[in-house]
Amino acid sequence: MIPSRIRSRRLAARAGALVLGLAVTAGALTACSSSSGDTGGDKTITVWGWGDPVKGMKAAVPSFEKAHPGVTVKVQDVGNPAIWDKITTGMAAGGSGLPDVMDIGADYMSNYLETFPDGFADLTPYGADELEKDFPTGLWGGAQKADGHQYGIPFEVNTSLIFYRTDLFQQAGVDPAAITTWDQMLDAGKKIKAATGASLFAVDKAATQADAANFWQMLARLDETFFFDKKGDIAFSSEGGVKALEYLKEANDAGLIADVPQSQGTTSQAKGETPVALLPLASWAVNTFANDAPDMKGKWAVRTPPAVEQGGLTSASAGGTYLTVAKSSKNPKEAYEFVKYSMATLEGQQEVYKGGGLFPSFRPMWDTDVFKQDNAYFGINTNDLVIDALNQKTPPDYYTKDYAKALKAYDDAQTQVLVSGADPKKALDEAADLLAQQTGRKIAKN
Repeated sequence: MIPSRIRSRRLAARAGALVLGLAVTAGALTACSSSSGDTGGDKTITVWGWGDPVKGMKAAVPSFEKAHPGVTVKVQDVGNPAIWDKITTGMAAGGSGLPDVMDIGADYMSNYLETFPDGFADLTPYGADELEKDFPTGLWGGAQKADGHQYGIPFEVNTSLIFYRTDLFQQAGVDPAAITTWDQMLDAGKKIKAATGASLFAVDKAATQADAANFWQMLARLDETFFFDKKGDIAFSSEGGVKALEYLKEANDAGLIADVPQSQGTTSQAKGETPVALLPLASWAVNTFANDAPDMKGKWAVRTPPAVEQGGLTSASAGGTYLTVAKSSKNPKEAYEFVKYSMATLEGQQEVYKGGGLFPSFRPMWDTDVFKQDNAYFGINTNDLVIDALNQKTPPDYYTKDYAKALKAYDDAQTQVLVSGADPKKALDEAADLLAQQTGRKIAKN
């Protein structure tokens, strides 16, 4: 089953602020751990993470140490968000105070790669390229520089799923299984609204938090675009980005969007207190329904998203993390060996999953018995949905060090469109122009 443990979400705005605005002094490093400088035969590898990833990695340590005599692994729970302060400080100081191995969020990875190009060790010389076939394309590519070399091995992974109210679809006479595109879903939403009064989905129209962009991000990813492209050019005003915001405007103009501040979360929607037909969420949310809305069992079902265009992607990234090796590590070979063992061997992955319960990026794990069990709440094997999505060739998400600024620019444009009725293309063009002025980046051509 998809693990019930939920990762603490990272705030993208905080990520950008940490990397771009942190004042660094040598004295600030005194609180940080450091890579071991072993000169003898015994070597110590220090690993930083937080929460469930730490539990998983600790579970893999005994067998790794047994197979690598003389190597000791110390996994430390640094805490979230404290870990980002410490990593950023260490990178800004040329690696001083950093551990050997770090757990890095997908939205931080390209940020660090761009801001601190010498922060992570290049894993390609250690044979990381040979592992590519065992990981989802989108997440794998997110840990590369323009040189195509690999700087992180995927750890956990999430994808977007659509949770939907079967009772509302039934009352409106709509078969949700027959819906293959988002335009068809919009037509279904109009029927559901007329028959039940329920909205199709909810959005924080005033963008009171950065996560207000989540629905747009899903639609944009399904159309193979994101905030930036591979070159780092601004891409949210491209054709795919505009189409996604136009979709939100069309749904809003039809009265199909409930205005729910992001701070209220999704619990009221799951319970039916805020009636919506759809809840697009990350795959980790599968097990939250049994806790948040036990009385709604039988009324909620789950599927992969429809495509933007017929035959298009039905998979959209919803984040993940990587294990990386600090370039400043005194024992990079041993550090990589631990990363490889815990992330890219079946034995290590089984231990990590048993200890931390996070959905693994390592494909061979998906064939094990633990991923062939039905979810009691939904009555189906929800892992099959996740695996189907992850097996699609989705492009990487390109965040860059300016993701926080891009997210703010987009959120402001979305608010203009959903609250004031602005034209989506005009609002995004203006947002892209502003971001270009702020960052010096080019605007991607369609």
